[in-house]
Parts: sequence; structure tokens; C-alpha cells
Amino acid sequence: MFLRLTAAVALISLVFAQDNCFINDSGFTCCDKGLESAMLGSMGGGDLLGAADSIQSAAEGGLGGKFETVVALDDFAYKSHFKEGKTCKVEKNGQYALAWQP
Repeated sequence: MFLRLTAAVALISLVFAQDNCFINDSGFTCCDKGLESAMLGSMGGGDLLGAADSIQSAAEGGLGGKFETVVALDDFAYKSHFKEGKTCKVEKNGQYALAWQP
């Protein structure tokens, strides 16, 4: 059991090191500090669609390229393919957001 867990942690650490990914203060994987900052700065209020639009605009304006976003009131699982490590999931004031560059 311990050997499997150690191997899994080593694999996760290797993936993070290769992609410059990290576990953020929300406890989720993020691979770009600029994207995380844009997301947290854009979230607020109770309008989920407005938050998604704001995150998308901030990411596209600040980082360049096209971004996709999802914002929800409950945590969710995801699997995505992303370009150059530009993906991030955060939580702020009960809103969970995911943004990535396809």
C-alpha cells in the first residue's frame, strides 16, 4: 500500500514539475499564476454566467488566445486537454471556477 501511494505521489510530482502546475490555496490544480489571478479577480457576486464571462474576458485579454470557462455553485470533477499548461480551477466565496485554453 505504502509503495503504491509513494509511486502515485512521485508521478503526480513529476507531472506538476513538467507542466509547472501546483496546488493553489483553494486546494485545486492550477498551472498558470496569471490565469489564477485573473480568475480570482473576476469572481464575485451571485451571477454565475457573469462570472464565467468576466473570467473568460480577463484570461483572453491578459494571457492571449481563446479560453473556455465553467463556473458552478458546487464542486465538480473534470478532465481536460489543455494547451501549454494554461488551466486552472479555483474556489472563491462558494463559487467554483475552471478555465482552460483548448
